[in-house]
Amino acid sequence: MASVSTLVNRMRYWCAVANMGYSQADRWNFNPSGGNCDCSSLVIHCLREAGFDTGSATYTGNLSSELTKRGWKRLPVNGNPQPGDILLNDARHVAVYLGGGKLAQASVSERGTAYGRAGDQTGRETNIRAYYSYPWDCYLRYQQASANNNPGRLAVDGLAGRATISRWQEIMGTPVDGVVSGQVIPDGRTYGRPNLLCVTYGGQGSALIRAVQRVVGAVPDGLYGPDSIRRTQIRLGVNPDCWFGYATARALQERLNQGRF
Repeated sequence: MASVSTLVNRMRYWCAVANMGYSQADRWNFNPSGGNCDCSSLVIHCLREAGFDTGSATYTGNLSSELTKRGWKRLPVNGNPQPGDILLNDARHVAVYLGGGKLAQASVSERGTAYGRAGDQTGRETNIRAYYSYPWDCYLRYQQASANNNPGRLAVDGLAGRATISRWQEIMGTPVDGVVSGQVIPDGRTYGRPNLLCVTYGGQGSALIRAVQRVVGAVPDGLYGPDSIRRTQIRLGVNPDCWFGYATARALQERLNQGRF
């Protein structure tokens, strides 16, 4: 179930889509409309969302020891990380390499300190930027197969990752790649998709979403916006709040486990 590509997507989401600030005072406040994290809580949170066991990892100082017990390998820094590599300085900082010369990280509060208000006040508290030669101590790289090819029941965990999306695509009869492609970034006010984990942005919509829209009676434009989410929620019997959160993802997983949507 663990997926390096989902890790990359979740780091992109929290750094570029969600409104996340930097503060060590409330570093586990993962609220997409205005939360806070620090560098290590961000990486640990995204690892968990991507299905990885993080053990007792809580900060940069014990991240390596916990992950290397669980399928990750500590590699020397050579300037050529792979997508999904965790870039670690054991004492000071951690980020994730996204590929294409980019990394994602939580950097510093709006005050230039370790503490600040919730939400990204500067647009740079959490960010995606070019890879840089920080004094990384190592790259942590996952060594085990990340794809979930188990044809059995989905885990009803409220996290609609690659396995859930793939099953949804199978049932809707669309191409299966485990990704909802070509979406518009949510506005953070009228709707959100925090628990729809594998999403790409800036395209012409998704074949899966068009199929879903035809079933729920929405305009079939392939873009999973507030009306389509609300209609999906009505079909699934959950509160139609236009927010694709845990309750909606769990209800979807339960329905897909019945072989239907």
